[in-house]
Amino acid sequence: MTSSNRSISPWLWLGLPIAIIAAQIGAKAAGEEVYHKWMRGELGVTETLTVVFLVFAVYYAIRCFTLREHVRANLFGTFTLIMALGCLYFAGEEASWGQHWLGYATPEAIAQRNEQGEFNLHNDPVLEGLLDNLPRALLTLAAFVGGILAPLLWARNKPADFSSSSIFGWIWPTRICIPTSLVAVFVTLPSKAVEATGAQMPYLLDIAKGETKEFCLALFLMLYLMNLYRQLHKASGVTQPQPS
Repeated sequence: MTSSNRSISPWLWLGLPIAIIAAQIGAKAAGEEVYHKWMRGELGVTETLTVVFLVFAVYYAIRCFTLREHVRANLFGTFTLIMALGCLYFAGEEASWGQHWLGYATPEAIAQRNEQGEFNLHNDPVLEGLLDNLPRALLTLAAFVGGILAPLLWARNKPADFSSSSIFGWIWPTRICIPTSLVAVFVTLPSKAVEATGAQMPYLLDIAKGETKEFCLALFLMLYLMNLYRQLHKASGVTQPQPS
């Protein structure tokens, strides 16, 4: 049985959204030093896995693009190419284009404008609204509509119809995207509700909400594109070469 015929493991689509919250609470219980060492920062678990998910998302988007001739809707190739470029941008900005892993210095002209002195664009005070806030809002909307409402209300849990000339035959995510979409959309609401009352979040629950949101948005993109590729691979009848 090829990988395209196997369902995506619940450890990915259900386990990971729960695990990232549980891991942060557990790290906070172990102490602030442990929490900041392992869960916060550019090289922490949350940020690193966010980039890993996005790299896989780019891979699956490209694989979908290579199979575009098996999809009747003309927009499929354009859509998957845009998804690949968008995920690449998201990953690059999250990793400051490798700066935190490779250790190179930020050019002075960029460092002076960057709020965190990093080699990226989304922390620029002028570009932040366009290159950070807007993409984040659009992704959150996509997770809400595509990852929650569409699977629940329209029950798009059947195989995609790539023979349809309409993009609505294949564009909707399936129910595997619901758990991570729920966390991505609603993870910031408890703290906002508590702050509105003038109180403070309990220490153990005061986790990195922004990083958790990005983690789940990246996971949402990976799961969506992985599932889209598997369905297309199966529908196209393309077989992987078998070892002799």
